Amino acid sequence: MQNSDHHSSPTFDRLLIATDFSIASQAAFRTALETCLELRASLVVLHVFDYANVVPPETGGQMLELQSLADRCRSSLEDLRRQAADAGVLCETVLENGIAEQSILDTIAARKVDLAILGTSALHGFERLVFGSTAESVLRKATCPVMTVGPQVVHPVGAFSTPQGPIIFATDFHDVTIGAIRYAAQISRLTAAPLHCLHVLPRTLEATRGEGQIVPGIMSEALKQVASESGLVMNPPICATTYGSEVSNAVVDYAKKQHARLIVLGVRQASLLASRLPEHIAYRIITEAPCPVLTMAFGPGTHGTLSPGVKLNSLRSATYRTDSAGSHAPSPVLALNHE
Repeated sequence: MQNSDHHSSPTFDRLLIATDFSIASQAAFRTALETCLELRASLVVLHVFDYANVVPPETGGQMLELQSLADRCRSSLEDLRRQAADAGVLCETVLENGIAEQSILDTIAARKVDLAILGTSALHGFERLVFGSTAESVLRKATCPVMTVGPQVVHPVGAFSTPQGPIIFATDFHDVTIGAIRYAAQISRLTAAPLHCLHVLPRTLEATRGEGQIVPGIMSEALKQVASESGLVMNPPICATTYGSEVSNAVVDYAKKQHARLIVLGVRQASLLASRLPEHIAYRIITEAPCPVLTMAFGPGTHGTLSPGVKLNSLRSATYRTDSAGSHAPSPVLALNHE
């Protein structure tokens, strides 16, 4: 389980994959195997047999049908365990009865899981996203980071190795989002993947010359400071700024161009709709990204990885304000504050 010390190195010794045996879960399982092999981690495969909303059986036939379904679930879990063993991954399976969200969270705590992995389906429209229930709740309540495998993630057939692209840490410089750099840096170190620290600037600044050309330099210096304050020993990251009228599209486009293997985001431990990461952005990145997306939720009062004497107050949201559609409104103030 992750250490509560925000300056310690995260560990990834035990991973959990929550599966419902759907196509989306199959993709997440392949990602789980690849990740376990790279991080030398063991795997817990969890299925929640959720019939809480089913009317209690009134006949023996209905009870037998439920029992038959549970037996098929056990058989499917055993098949996944064998696949993991064939791939060289130490694996155990868990079948729980109850509500999916709470069972996943309870298993994460009981098994001391360091990273949870979920799959998502190809859905259309924000209102239909599965994050409205189980996955959204797990993302914001889990005590460990959560890696979500979206519908646009492509896996090489028969391969258990991810592309040799970078780990992308995307931040808006708020304390909450900055905290996630520890996880990005540690995965970068463990997998020998380059680390890219990314910030998105308003499209309006791209057309501005003169002073506007100074902004990317300021952002890069701020990103270097964030990296240096992360508390981890790592190779110097590539600090990048890009432009976009919609933050999620800009992050996804950058990930596609760089052939990224992972995007890392920090979110607040409240509903993601009320989080520091603006409305829709985290969801859109997850569902559109060409690679898995790792999110880490931080509770109130968390100050990321920066030391008490250093704050990036004006960079948190001074570089842009985001409306409900995720569009930028530029702010004139760009400066580092030192206390």
